[in-house]
Amino acid sequence: MKTIILYRSKHRGNTKKLVDAIAAFDKGVETLDIATLGKDEYPDLSSYRLIGVASGIYYGHFDRDLKRVLEHSLSYGDKIFGLMTYGGANKWYGRDLVAVCQLKMASVLTMYGCRGFDSWGLFRLFGGIGVGHPNEEDIQGAVDFYARLREDYEEILEQEWQARSRRLAQEAAHPRRGFFSNLVHRVTSRFSNRKEEPRG
Repeated sequence: MKTIILYRSKHRGNTKKLVDAIAAFDKGVETLDIATLGKDEYPDLSSYRLIGVASGIYYGHFDRDLKRVLEHSLSYGDKIFGLMTYGGANKWYGRDLVAVCQLKMASVLTMYGCRGFDSWGLFRLFGGIGVGHPNEEDIQGAVDFYARLREDYEEILEQEWQARSRRLAQEAAHPRRGFFSNLVHRVTSRFSNRKEEPRG
């Protein structure tokens, strides 16, 4: 199952630990640190059956640059899973990722999150929170999460991707027109196909 994980892990590298563990477990998983992209550079995700989106949680939200990349790169029907690390514990983490995917008509299948070492802002004065996280158990949890996701969805996602590819190819070969475009096309076709009458 062709899979890519787009990630941003800019504070303590917490999220990158999860991404690297999944990539080590499944050598076929590609990873892309969106920090390596240019300002107006966006990846082509059309060949991937499954797209992972991984981020630390910054002030309650996924990374802003990662969401910008998703807004330009996701397409109708894309299947997404989320990974996140956070200092606090809030059941609403990840809602902004879901919102971006809904706007692009992509589907978030499931998400995994765990604590991460956070020494941002005032937390630095107290030695940070979530010290020692993600630990081995957290990281293995991410790997197990991905393994279950692949086991449960691999065949379904491949079938859906193949069906979508056929539909897109069909639409490209026979583009749909609106009412006005259809009317113009019929009129111009009629005149272009009419044989010129002999003049006497």
